[in-house]
Amino acid sequence: MKSCRSYALSLTALFILTCFAAGISHAQTVPDLSKWVNTWFKITLTTNVFHFSDIGVRADPPYRFTEAGNPAYLKIFAWDEANHALQAEVFVKQAGVWDPNVSIPLNMEYFAGDGLKFVCSSILNTGSTVNGFIILFKGKLDASGNFVLGGKTFLKSLGGYYFEIDDLPGSNERWAGSAVIQGNMIPVSKVPSVLLP
Repeated sequence: MKSCRSYALSLTALFILTCFAAGISHAQTVPDLSKWVNTWFKITLTTNVFHFSDIGVRADPPYRFTEAGNPAYLKIFAWDEANHALQAEVFVKQAGVWDPNVSIPLNMEYFAGDGLKFVCSSILNTGSTVNGFIILFKGKLDASGNFVLGGKTFLKSLGGYYFEIDDLPGSNERWAGSAVIQGNMIPVSKVPSVLLP
């Protein structure tokens, strides 16, 4: 009886150790995402938020407000292999005009997946607003090894949050809720020329 129990414990310990070792080796295998560098996406941000007029005040109105933002452009400009992160910048219109000198940095840390289908986590912080995302990238290559466009290569958030705080003098507005970011990879010819180097 003791030998059966000892055998079962040994087998269980071996199984756990194998799973742990496989988990460690898997966690250390990060794909090379440099193929995504110098790609552009046309993206939109949609928020579902509650409005609060001050700290400790109930939502007013007491229902969610959905707002779809204007299109923006996201450019991936680097793959930081040491930190397993894609580095990007997001361009939005400023007073109705595209300004190449005004962009929001976005660091997207690799979490899981392969070189064509993977998940990253990121935080987009503009000062008064903070958005956090889990982003799925899905790419498709043609026979030449180039990304297939037309909606075949895209990004979309699997989950996200939105906070906006306006504490300027005379205003205590606060917004909180969920956020969705999504967009397709586009050719450089579809990027506003003023954003190109």
